[in-house]
Amino acid sequence: MKVEVQSKKLIKPSSLTPNHRRKLNISCIDELQHPGYAGFLFYYRADGENHEDDTFQRLCLLEESLSETLVIFYPLAGRYVEEGLFIDCNDQGVEFVYARVNGQLDHLLQGDFDADLVGSLSEFPLGLASNPLVIIQVNVFECGGLVISLRSCHKLGDMCTMATFMNSWATVCRSGINELASPYFELSSLFPVKGSVVTRWPPLCGGVKFTMNRFVFSGAALSRLKLAAAKNARISRVEVVCALLCKVFVTLDQAKHGRLRPFVVCQSMNLRGRVNLPIPTNAFGNFYTMVVGRHTMDQNDLNFEAFVEVIHDTFASAKTRYAAIADGESCMNMVKDSTRESKEWAHSDEENVVAISSWCGFPFYDINFGWGKPDLVSNTCIPVRMVFLIDSKSDGGIDAWIILSPEEKVLFEQDPDIVAFTS
Repeated sequence: MKVEVQSKKLIKPSSLTPNHRRKLNISCIDELQHPGYAGFLFYYRADGENHEDDTFQRLCLLEESLSETLVIFYPLAGRYVEEGLFIDCNDQGVEFVYARVNGQLDHLLQGDFDADLVGSLSEFPLGLASNPLVIIQVNVFECGGLVISLRSCHKLGDMCTMATFMNSWATVCRSGINELASPYFELSSLFPVKGSVVTRWPPLCGGVKFTMNRFVFSGAALSRLKLAAAKNARISRVEVVCALLCKVFVTLDQAKHGRLRPFVVCQSMNLRGRVNLPIPTNAFGNFYTMVVGRHTMDQNDLNFEAFVEVIHDTFASAKTRYAAIADGESCMNMVKDSTRESKEWAHSDEENVVAISSWCGFPFYDINFGWGKPDLVSNTCIPVRMVFLIDSKSDGGIDAWIILSPEEKVLFEQDPDIVAFTS
């Protein structure tokens, strides 16, 4: 299938941002973020027969409702000023790309997942300087199905922020602006930038071609995994998946290096509702931390229960530490330390690093623009080995979107645990 861009334009807020809102300082946690773009894609099957008329009407509705939504989410239409560490809310606009795909959406949803095609459905700039902070690409298939992709600069906000924005945009498109509540934009007052923080990001793997792969853990499979971890009755769905994936990565790493190396798990954790600070759940910006744990597994104790215990204890300890926080300074320092630690491990050649980002619990499958909820939600592919976890549409399952090299993909798919618990 071929993706052909038909048009690109900047969508601006439908009314000007007032002068007193033109400058939004970023927080200390924002400053720690990679300057690149992250995002996700929403796949909608066609629900009508007049595809050309439907497409034109939908594009008009999407553009108009986006313009209205940006009045409330005005920082998205601005530009990042790196020298001043703030977002200039200048209403320059969000980039809106319309593309056509000469194929059927079902061929993508029901066949082998085409990572190269998915990459074409979600283009984005390589640099942040003077570029839009958000890029939206609406891809229309011959059948009338749509894939709407969102790419946003990580300096702007985390995935919780962008999920809130997408749900808000869909609400405006479906029901109008009156139902929309304004986000909380004051994280920088609680976590101010205190001098520039130099973050050395690991280089991307040059010359390595990565592919995005979907492994589905059904609700039934998760129940079986929980039974296998019966000694720990409080284990969560996300934790059993993390434990199994870490076990697989450790097995593959041992086969590759001929020895059992320590493994480091680095997983993001949303801090909204987890700290004793006056921060609403609709806080705009980055408010998450990295949970980091380094573990040396014994050769005779590489069973699933051992990994469950390691993962559960790592996350339980992190939750307890953050729940005890009662002031912004302590929270800021803990996030800084965990970010620094995760970057140090990412540079290490002696440890097996398993990077995981869980988006479970975010209401992605509620994003209804007026023509139904998405049939699938995926992340976008990035050139680094990483695991993204997203709730499945139904049955309480979890989709693990794992970015691997082609060689790793072959070995991963053949692993007995992956064969037994995924589809």
